[in-house]
Amino acid sequence: MLDLYKSERYLYEIRAIAAELPEGGGHVLITGASGLIGSCLADVLSETGGWKITVLGRSEEKLRQRFHGREERLHFLAQDIRCPIQGEYDYIIHAASNADPRSYALYPAETMLTNVYGAENVLHYARNHPGTRALLLSTFEVYGLSEVPVLREGDYGLSDFNQVRSCYPESKRAAEVLARCYGQEYGVDFVIARLSSIYGPTMLRDDNKAHAQFIRKALEGENIVLKSRGEQRRTYTCVFDAVRGLLKVLLCGQSGEAYNVVNGNAVTSIAELANTLASLAGTQVVFDLPDEIEGRGFSRPMDAVLSDEKLCSLGYSAWYPVADGMELTLAILREALEGEETP
Repeated sequence: MLDLYKSERYLYEIRAIAAELPEGGGHVLITGASGLIGSCLADVLSETGGWKITVLGRSEEKLRQRFHGREERLHFLAQDIRCPIQGEYDYIIHAASNADPRSYALYPAETMLTNVYGAENVLHYARNHPGTRALLLSTFEVYGLSEVPVLREGDYGLSDFNQVRSCYPESKRAAEVLARCYGQEYGVDFVIARLSSIYGPTMLRDDNKAHAQFIRKALEGENIVLKSRGEQRRTYTCVFDAVRGLLKVLLCGQSGEAYNVVNGNAVTSIAELANTLASLAGTQVVFDLPDEIEGRGFSRPMDAVLSDEKLCSLGYSAWYPVADGMELTLAILREALEGEETP
């Protein structure tokens, strides 16, 4: 597992975010803490004063590998998120989920059950612990197939529940509705963050999303492989901007509300993204068809441009447009790799 703490630029970024936060924020539990977003959240909060952080994942070994050197700043909790949560927390950031096409194809039942039962466990805990605020991470895919050019929090579209690939968006939709039910029936304090396509140096090596593959190819100096015409346009948000948005929603969001956590100035097509990374790496874009398993996990081609208006009303502004965020990601990963090679 790549040690990002060997990158001075990574340390600079997480400390810059931490500097925006109030001290003494309380005890926060982060589920899915070894993943793309959860790990960056834990790193940021571990740079603040007065916050107590518990990181939850299915494997304690994996958690300790990811947060090696920060054991004194974090508490480790190894369990399946579908099991009851123990402890006393002021905040729960629920980031545990399968989140790549190959997982949707190979483990659709696990993907769906983890999303639904994981959310239920978090909400049940918050019900039994008044004063705990839950932040549920959702996805732009809950909007379904929509003709709306820019998606706002009140919009919704069609979802094809006849396809196994729908295990991910349908379970995220169910988790959002379940949160609203807990809020209305039991008075649970929750907020929802609908994430756009997120990228950054904290991506897992087995992340199979298109932009994750592009970044790995660029890092290796290889041609970028495009597995479709790539015409669909999406909002791509750097993980550092996503984490800043999530923390803004956690601390300032209105209870019961959903917020798009996006960089509204980072809209591009998949093909344009591939060309941006190829340009940064000095390589080219080539085309290749996905294999059968991978293709089953792909979403249907659609635009997914999200509005950040509601998030910005909380005082948020993003830092990184697409090209800058991708360049930063590559720079951090290269620094971390060089750090590993240095004796």
